[in-house]
Amino acid sequence: MIKFFNPVRSILAAALLLAGTSFAFAGDLKVAHVFSDHAVLQRETSAPVWGWGKPGAKVTVNTSWDGKTTSATVAKDGSWRVKVTTGKAGGSYAITVRSGKESVTISDVAFGEVWLCSGQSNMEMPMRGFGFQEIEGFREHLLEASEYASRIRIFNIKADTTHVAQADVQATWQYTQPDVFCESSAVGYLFAKRLTKNLDVPVGIIVNAWGGSRIEPWMSWEAVEQAGVSEEELKTIKALHERAGGWPQSTATCWNGRVLPVAGYPIKGIIWYQGCSNIGQDCYDKLQTSMVKLWREAWGLGDIPFIYALLAPYEHGDVNGRWRPRFVRTQMDALKTTPNSYAVCTETLGTDITVHPPYKQEVADMMAMRALNCAYGQSLGITLDYPEPKDIEYLEDGRVKIKFTNVWSNLMSISSRDVRGFELAGEDRVFHLAQAQVDWDGETVYVQCADVPKPVAVRYSFRNWMGSNLQTSYGIPVPPFRTDDWNE
Repeated sequence: MIKFFNPVRSILAAALLLAGTSFAFAGDLKVAHVFSDHAVLQRETSAPVWGWGKPGAKVTVNTSWDGKTTSATVAKDGSWRVKVTTGKAGGSYAITVRSGKESVTISDVAFGEVWLCSGQSNMEMPMRGFGFQEIEGFREHLLEASEYASRIRIFNIKADTTHVAQADVQATWQYTQPDVFCESSAVGYLFAKRLTKNLDVPVGIIVNAWGGSRIEPWMSWEAVEQAGVSEEELKTIKALHERAGGWPQSTATCWNGRVLPVAGYPIKGIIWYQGCSNIGQDCYDKLQTSMVKLWREAWGLGDIPFIYALLAPYEHGDVNGRWRPRFVRTQMDALKTTPNSYAVCTETLGTDITVHPPYKQEVADMMAMRALNCAYGQSLGITLDYPEPKDIEYLEDGRVKIKFTNVWSNLMSISSRDVRGFELAGEDRVFHLAQAQVDWDGETVYVQCADVPKPVAVRYSFRNWMGSNLQTSYGIPVPPFRTDDWNE
């Protein structure tokens, strides 16, 4: 098991030792790229600053906001590290690093809120969209980008995956002026925009996403082995790793090349949007739980919030297939084993024509509401939990009565009184599409089907794509569920 008694220093030291020729230190003073001009440091915290230099040399770090100087001696492996204390939100500040006659100055540093935004293509998808796949509301946000450019800053990691642990990554902090905004993660940017508007502080997002990546590349081998998966599942993961080469399907490749270089940089929390590449994997909840544990240990900040998106509806090769909703329920299971974690339901936000739905504002909004609540103590006056069935009754007239939790009497279908997405089955275990309506009490749904006069099981949104439309009036969708445990 990896030991993290000193999270940042031990990881960076290990990375340097493993990196081999990836870094050639000739005594030149260097600062990790994550400490570049325009950086956002987490406000009111103890923040590490690290880099490299000549072994045995003295390094001093001066911070303009308090005039203090902190020093360290470069270790045998060429690394150095100090801690500085940040203040209340604001800036622009400078950090000056000196060693002998060498000096490096980091300018325009702001204090604010920093979040790590990671996952695969739905997190990576930029504000300009992908080819033939747009982001809803793009023009409005583009025309406002200049107004928010200095308040939303991005560190956009585009490093390759690697089987060798890395100590640094080639990226720099940037203002999100229009040209940068267009290439910024839509979910990450829109999440940051909500935070800066609500908190009135600068927000920095470290975007670390790779389209097509499975979850295993974001984890160390040890974390995969300690996830508690079966021997057969572990064998499958190892076989995939051996076939995948350097593509982001191989275990630890994103961990080595994209996570280790920024591990320890102070953040407030993590937002995660991933799962398509793991669809159908029954042990995904165990892997996600182990990954979150690994990342939290690497950052050394305790159980920081982990907010993640559930997989949205999409045809996935067969609109009537059942593997997507089964996988969503597996994603939901990770909540039971990961403290301070929150799932965002996207069940009404998918489309049948693309795996990259355009409704990134809604996803970002739900993530931001969670963050404002769990990280900043704002109640917002509503319940943020998604509705789940709490009582199901099979009536004598053939209807099924379903009462839901977390609805505050405001359950509704979108733009229609009729609810789409329900199915009923009788003793023959054959499911038929059913009619459903929300009762006037706003917390009960009645379901019926002429082809199933005596139902014994009900499912909601339990196909890859059904156009399901049940949510609360404040936009929290109902996730897929079923009352049976059949394999059909």
